[in-house]
Amino acid sequence: MADAIFITHLVLLLTFKLCPGERLQNIRLHEDDPSLDSEEPPNPPELMERHINGISSPSKRYECYDCDLCAPCDSPDCDLPKTCSGAITCWTARVHEAGGTERLSRGCTTEPEHMPFICSKQQQTIGSGSGKKRQASSSTGGGQYSLVCCQGDLCNNGSFPELHSYFPQEPSNDERVEDYAVKLTLAILGPMVGLGVIGGGVLACIFVRRTRRKRPSALRRNKLLVDSDLEPSSLHFSSSSPSTTSAYHTHELRATAAGDSTLKEYLDGRSLTSGSGSGLPLLVQRTLAKQVALVECLGSGSGGGGGFGGEVWRGVWHGECVAVKIYFSRDEAAWARETEVYSKLLPSRHDNVLGYVGSDMTSRGSCTQLWLVTHYHPLGSLYNHLNRSPHPLTHHQTLNICLSVANGLLYLHTEINGTRGKPAMSHRDLKSKNILVKANGACAISDFALAVTQERITMDRIDLRQGTKRYMSPEVLDQTINVECLESFRRADMYSLALVMWEVCRRCVSNGVALDYAAPYSEWLSGGNQEPSFEEMRKLVALDQRRPPLPNRWHSDPTLAGMGKLIRECWHGKPAARLPVLRVKKTLVKLASNDPRVHLPLD
Repeated sequence: MADAIFITHLVLLLTFKLCPGERLQNIRLHEDDPSLDSEEPPNPPELMERHINGISSPSKRYECYDCDLCAPCDSPDCDLPKTCSGAITCWTARVHEAGGTERLSRGCTTEPEHMPFICSKQQQTIGSGSGKKRQASSSTGGGQYSLVCCQGDLCNNGSFPELHSYFPQEPSNDERVEDYAVKLTLAILGPMVGLGVIGGGVLACIFVRRTRRKRPSALRRNKLLVDSDLEPSSLHFSSSSPSTTSAYHTHELRATAAGDSTLKEYLDGRSLTSGSGSGLPLLVQRTLAKQVALVECLGSGSGGGGGFGGEVWRGVWHGECVAVKIYFSRDEAAWARETEVYSKLLPSRHDNVLGYVGSDMTSRGSCTQLWLVTHYHPLGSLYNHLNRSPHPLTHHQTLNICLSVANGLLYLHTEINGTRGKPAMSHRDLKSKNILVKANGACAISDFALAVTQERITMDRIDLRQGTKRYMSPEVLDQTINVECLESFRRADMYSLALVMWEVCRRCVSNGVALDYAAPYSEWLSGGNQEPSFEEMRKLVALDQRRPPLPNRWHSDPTLAGMGKLIRECWHGKPAARLPVLRVKKTLVKLASNDPRVHLPLD
């Protein structure tokens, strides 16, 4: 683009250089504006000079030579013409008429008022005993003259003033026609060529951008992506089997080349078709899928409402436990999108975002499987942790979970500049099942198949019915959300975050009492904890404006009372009234610092 602009400016500069305007005659400028005569005259031949201001009338009178058509003789021995007496100043003139005739004249001026029209105001001494001389020159009506005034007896007997040629030689008619044709051609073609170069550059940029957006860009390499700056302690994963814990912790996660996997072909060219029994990709040795041994199935999804419809397995890879999320061919777009988010949009690791290991394509039986390999956390999802744990949460555990989820969401919502930067994004499917509990009690956000950035919103059409209906905000349910603005989706994430915090706080013990787990809105839905329909949630949340109830016992607990106020501000019916995630984090930090039962490393 910069080259195109430079070429355009160069063409226009050459056009203006080859097509100059006609030069103005300086004498006309001086005649129209006498104030310009006060300036110092430039040296000829750049500008012709004519000074018309007079000088003071002297008391002395002189004798001067006087002839109207003098002979062109500059020698003192020539026959001199008649003289005139009582002159104030003498003068010598050379006149070149428009027809080419040249006249030489000598004369005198006897009236003081005539001097401003004949002599200039500048003067110079041209020799001892010769008096003072002043020179004026001009061109009128195509002619040209030069006149020298002097004061002294017979001082105008010298040579006649010289005329400088200020007028360029007139070109011939053929030269004029040829020059005009060249100028006209450059004036027309120059801007057209410049605009064509700029337009071609813009179209090329648009075409390249759209071509790249249409290709799944999850992994551009066939090597496993592991950050080089990852701390060694975070490379260990806990094992669900006590007998193998020590063995697992004696190894570190290693990045191993996956060979010539068809994953690179898929992402670069989309030349391979996928589907059960047709167009299966041919795998070669040492792909990531061949290095991972699946151990047990941890769960599966139904895929309803655009959610995950595959399986999650615990696998062993180089002696370490990993989680393997297996997509089937019908969910190819979701796998490609989540791979792209992990590998490109989240280039650096965050403690509260699920760690990414790699992606690959493989075949099991007669169907294609799309693998997404991540860190393994044996405590499972936050939903399972709250639902199956026999013990209620303490205030420390409650704030640890809520603060870690807020930290992860803040990382997603924030744009980071730099070599390892990331764009701001919205999760769009935040819920307790998409949040994993780590061994230290903190959480990590996962499942980015529906995540969007401002660039993706601009390029693609967003399906608002995708996602978990129970956690959809009112503006998403009634289809009034501004789908062209990323901030609208981030505010919808804050509504979902409020429901997650409500689930966690219900399980927190207060005054020795803790409630059993309940999904949001389960008391008003006929299916209880089962996934409701879009219309059910629209009527309940958008039309009836219902929200999950806050227990009365929270009012007697300062921490839970503060959590209740924070939750209400996050699930407000008006998106603009909801708190941003940074404010939520600061409020949680303040609640934790004011509660002596909470001991968190607050930063």
